[in-house]
Amino acid sequence: MIQGVLFDLGWTLMYADVNGDGTAQAHAALGAYLRANGFAANDDFSRAFQAARERGWKLADETGVEQPGALALAETFTQFGWACPDGLLARANDAFFGALGDKWHAYPDALATLRELARRGWRAGIISNADDNGLVHRQVQRMGFAPFVNPVLSSAAEPRWRKPDPRLFHLVSDAWQIAPRDLVYVGDSPRYDTLGAHRAGMRAILLERGDGGWWQKVPAELATDPQIQPDATVKTLAEIPGVIEKM
Repeated sequence: MIQGVLFDLGWTLMYADVNGDGTAQAHAALGAYLRANGFAANDDFSRAFQAARERGWKLADETGVEQPGALALAETFTQFGWACPDGLLARANDAFFGALGDKWHAYPDALATLRELARRGWRAGIISNADDNGLVHRQVQRMGFAPFVNPVLSSAAEPRWRKPDPRLFHLVSDAWQIAPRDLVYVGDSPRYDTLGAHRAGMRAILLERGDGGWWQKVPAELATDPQIQPDATVKTLAEIPGVIEKM
């Protein structure tokens, strides 16, 4: 019997406004913060920081260990030969990711679905691959999800395991003291969400809205892995309570 539901965050409970260049706004906010604190942050710095972030994303995928944006920022400071006063790096990181968070919005049925799960007595939580822990927690508060989800885990927090590593999923099943077979994970990515849930011994619901993101495609090397096949597929969050009732 299903006793709890875990969710991915980005492109599952919330989506990005692709009509706005949120990354450019975030780089502008970071540059303004650094210049206000005496650093000559220009377009070269922004490009170097973005390149460091992208190297981190690649390394994270290769190793299964998250590379937080703060590490990329520290690497860029070193590249430019800048000493970093105590606390400034963390504040600069917050300036960037705080602005980056403004492009995210809750799906229309997200909050209603979380309320319905709570009404039916199911626990709910979030496990997100992300390169900033603060961004994840701020969005959960900002979207109004916080009263309905606990815990909220991101790969940017220690021990920095990334989905599909089953150990990340087991942090929740162990904390809840619920057997993995009695939990279901909902996400939009077969390679991270479905595969991770199944490796952890949980059931998996694939949310397939047809966004076309690269992370939503099944890599050729995983195409024949039976664990990448979901237990159920839905097109909206509103379908989830009914699907779980039948599991």
